[in-house]
Amino acid sequence: MLNSDSLAQLKALKSEIQTQQQAKLKQGTVRGSQGRFGFVMSEEGESFFLAPDEMAKVFPGDVIQFSETTDDKDKIQAVPEKLISTEFKVCTGRFQKRGKAQFVEPDTHTSTHWLYIPPDACEGIEDNDWVICEVTRHPFKNGKPQGKIVRKIGKLSDAGFERQYAIEKFQLSHEWPETTFSELALLAEENIEAMAKDRENLTHIPYVTIDSEHTRDMDDALYAKATDNGWILSVAIADPSSWFGMNTNLDQEAARRCNSLYFPGRSLPMLPQELSNGLCSLLENKDRLALVCDIELDKTGAVIQFEFKEALVRSQGKLSYQQVTQFIEGDANAVDASLADHLMQLHLATQALNQYRSENNLIMEDRADYYLTVGDNGKLQSIYKAERNVAQKLVEEAMLVANLCCARHLQTLGTGIYIQHPGFRTERIGDIKTIIEQQGIEFEGDFTTAEGYKAFIKAVEAKESDLPLKTILSRFLTRSEFSVEAGPHTGMGFDCYTTFTSPIRKYNDLVVHRIIKASLGQQKCPEVDATLIDKLQTGLVQGRQAVNLAENWLKLQFLENMPQTEFAGRIVQTNIGGCTVQLTDIGIEGFVDLRKSKERLNFDKMYLRHSNDKTSYQLDQDVTVKIKNIDVQGRKLDLTFV
Repeated sequence: MLNSDSLAQLKALKSEIQTQQQAKLKQGTVRGSQGRFGFVMSEEGESFFLAPDEMAKVFPGDVIQFSETTDDKDKIQAVPEKLISTEFKVCTGRFQKRGKAQFVEPDTHTSTHWLYIPPDACEGIEDNDWVICEVTRHPFKNGKPQGKIVRKIGKLSDAGFERQYAIEKFQLSHEWPETTFSELALLAEENIEAMAKDRENLTHIPYVTIDSEHTRDMDDALYAKATDNGWILSVAIADPSSWFGMNTNLDQEAARRCNSLYFPGRSLPMLPQELSNGLCSLLENKDRLALVCDIELDKTGAVIQFEFKEALVRSQGKLSYQQVTQFIEGDANAVDASLADHLMQLHLATQALNQYRSENNLIMEDRADYYLTVGDNGKLQSIYKAERNVAQKLVEEAMLVANLCCARHLQTLGTGIYIQHPGFRTERIGDIKTIIEQQGIEFEGDFTTAEGYKAFIKAVEAKESDLPLKTILSRFLTRSEFSVEAGPHTGMGFDCYTTFTSPIRKYNDLVVHRIIKASLGQQKCPEVDATLIDKLQTGLVQGRQAVNLAENWLKLQFLENMPQTEFAGRIVQTNIGGCTVQLTDIGIEGFVDLRKSKERLNFDKMYLRHSNDKTSYQLDQDVTVKIKNIDVQGRKLDLTFV
C-alpha cells in the first residue's frame, strides 16, 4: 500500500505529464470539405489534415485543441483533444428516414454529419421535409451528433418554397415590425410641399426614368442638355433619408435588411412599399424629393466639375429600356416628341462617357441577363435570355460617372463608404509574371498598382492570342469590398469609387446620402466605422447567396422537366477536379467531373485548362454538354462533355 508521500509524488508526476501534454497541444479552427475528411487551421496559419474518423467528432467552424500524429505514410494529421467552442448550433436541412431511425441532413457543403433525431423530437415531420434543426448533442468524442426539430419550413413542391427557404437559411428579416407601421402612418404625399420649401425646385426640367417595364421602385431619373463645351448631365436620385431619420424603427429595419433582394416572382424590399414604390419612387408626373448631382462634361466625356444639391423633381416620362433602345436605333415614334431632343442629348453625353472610359479606364465585358417568369404555382414557367441593349448601357454610364463624382466628393468631406477593388491575389503574382513572359505580352510596369493594372490589361487586350488571357487573369482577382478609406477600384480603372444611386434598395447608398446631406447642412452625419462596414459586407454577400440559391433551385426543377438532354454551354470555372459549365440559353451552371475521365487529362492551374495530346478543355471555351444527373433536392447538376 502506497504511503501519503508516494501518492503525492504520483499525483505530482501525473500533473506534470498532463501539463507537458497540454503544452504540446495546438489550437485551431476546423474547416470542412465536400468529402468526409476535413482540416484544422492553427492559430499560426498552418493547415492540418483531419481524417474522416476525426472529422466525425467536430463541426466546421469549431475551435479545438489538437495534438499531432502521423499516418502510415508519415504524413502529419490532427487529432482533436478538446472542444473550445462551437458556432454550429442551429441549421436548416432535410429530414430523412432510414429504416426505423430518422435524421436531419444539414444543408451545408462543408459538413457530412447527419443529426440523429429522437422520435419525440420530430412529431408531425414527414420524409423530405425541410426544417430548422437545433443541435442538442455535439459529436465530440463519440461522433454521434443529435438534434431536435425547431420548425418545419415546407416541401420543395410548395409554392414559393425556394424563397421562403432562402429567407430561413440565411436568417433574413422579412416581416415589418409593428413599430414601423406607426411611423409610416405619419408619412403622406401631402407632406412633400412643406418638406421641399428649402430645396431647389427643378420640376420644370424634363427628367425621365429608364428602367424595366414593370419596375416600380425607381430611384434614378436623368436629364442632359448640350453646352458650348459639351453637356450638363443631371442625375436625380430618390431621397428616402428625408422621410425617416437615423435610428428610427424604419431605419433600423432597413439596416437589418441591408439590400432589396429580387427573388424570382416576389422581391424582398429594403423599405416598405409605401416608400419604395410610392413616396420615394420617382413616379411619372409626381413631385418627388431628390438628391441631384449635376455634372459638367466636355466633348470628350471628361468631367469638368460637379455639384450636389437637394431638389424637388418631377419625372416627365416613365420609359422602358426597350422604348429608349428603339428610339436611339431610329424609331422616332418610340417616345413622346417632347422628350426626343433631351433623350438624344442624353444618348450623346453617355456615348462620350463610354468613349472616355474605354480610353482612360477599363470596361468590363457585357454579360447576358436571364429573366425568369414564375407561374401561380410558384415555379418557373420560362427563362428568357437577353443581351444588354443600348438603353441599359446609357443608364450604366450615367450611374457610373455620378457614383465616381460622389466618391471624389466624399474624399473632400473626409468621411464616407467606399468600394475598393485591390486587384490581383498575392498568391497569383508568380503565375501572372510567367504568363507575361510566355505569351510575349508587352508590359514592363507594376501590375499590382491601380495604374499599372490598367496599363497591363490594355496590353493584354492588344495581344493577339488563341488563349482567353483576359478571362484567365480575371480569375486571379480579389473581390471588391466596402471600406472606410478611399482606394482604387482596380477592376474598373477608377482612382476611387462608391455608390449613392440606389438608396431605396441599398443601405450603404442611404448612408452616403446622409453624409452628403450633412455637408449641405440639412442632416446629422452618420458614424461610419468598421462595424458598419462589416455589417454591410455580410448583408451583401448573404443577400446574393440567398437569391442565387432560390434561382438555382427553381432552374433545376425547370431543367428536370425539359425534354432536351444536350445543351450548348461555356466553361466559366475550372479547378483540379473538373469544369463548371454555364448552359447558354438558361444560365444555370453544372459541373463536369474529370477526375475519373478515361482521357487522363492534366490540369494546368496557371492557364486554367484540362488537356492531353488530343483534347483540351479551356476556361471560356464553348462546349456541348449533356445531363448526367439532376439532384434537385441537393441542388446539384452533373454534366458530361459530348
